[in-house]
Amino acid sequence: MPPRRRSAAMPRRPLRSGFGGAVQRLRWLAEAALFDVAAATVGRATPRARLAIGSALGTAFWAVDSRHRRAAARNLALAYGDQLSSREVRRLTLASMRHFTRMMVETAAFPRLPFEEAKKHVRVEGIEHLRAAYGRGRGMLGFTGHLGNWELMSFMFGRLGMPATGIARPLDNPYLQERLVRLRTLSGNRIINARGAFREALALLKDGGFVGIWIDQRPKRGGVLVPFFGTDAYTASGLARLALDSEAAVVPCFAVQETDGSWRMVIEPEVPLVRTGDFEADCYQITADCTAILERWIRRYPEQWLWSHAKLKA
Repeated sequence: MPPRRRSAAMPRRPLRSGFGGAVQRLRWLAEAALFDVAAATVGRATPRARLAIGSALGTAFWAVDSRHRRAAARNLALAYGDQLSSREVRRLTLASMRHFTRMMVETAAFPRLPFEEAKKHVRVEGIEHLRAAYGRGRGMLGFTGHLGNWELMSFMFGRLGMPATGIARPLDNPYLQERLVRLRTLSGNRIINARGAFREALALLKDGGFVGIWIDQRPKRGGVLVPFFGTDAYTASGLARLALDSEAAVVPCFAVQETDGSWRMVIEPEVPLVRTGDFEADCYQITADCTAILERWIRRYPEQWLWSHAKLKA
């Protein structure tokens, strides 16, 4: 019998047995119920109110979550060294956490967001680059990072007639995962589990599909050591390997928030791919080039990147 495929909605960790499993399931259900209440509340709120709610939640998150606060401060110190004072590190840590919760509030409001309202709230630049790559029919890899509002951007792709297939790790909580998948697929997008996704993603690309990848997650094993904020950071090489094996176009895509609370979605020109015939060398160069583009965007909008990621490590 073939092994059972792990769906995007399945938990990453197995449910414990006995009393511990019952407690874990109750906690998961409570988290999902809290999400449902919050989603119903913010879905009826105005954009200004959603911004205020997200900022308040982010401040609370920063105050109580010392683990992520320390991780963000450590990564900022590694990235900027003595360029930032302790006061500035503190400010950016708080701003990053606030931005993340504001983004999640916006994401929870998606089901009640008509496309006409979304178009007024999101300014799209460079869509011609996406359409040109999409129209060639040889597949397209759109890459981004945990910067700005990556969820809103994927929602807009589907509404613009170019639905994407995202590669993402499932949440531990299967009930929250089901809700997240539902939100991410509202506009016709698909999600495939990051574990064992290479073959499925490659087949999609060879069939002319559009695959989206986040490139700022440190892999548990392997990866490519490339420059990032003045140091060498391990980066997953899946984007480069997919591009080399499929000959798909590689397009940088970002969605950042403006000072007035609106969003600007930017699609940059296709990244020139290096193909020398040395697969590993080409893989390194493509990964380094795409990581450099991501770093440029993070430096421009440092308060909108998820600094609590364990991407940088001393």
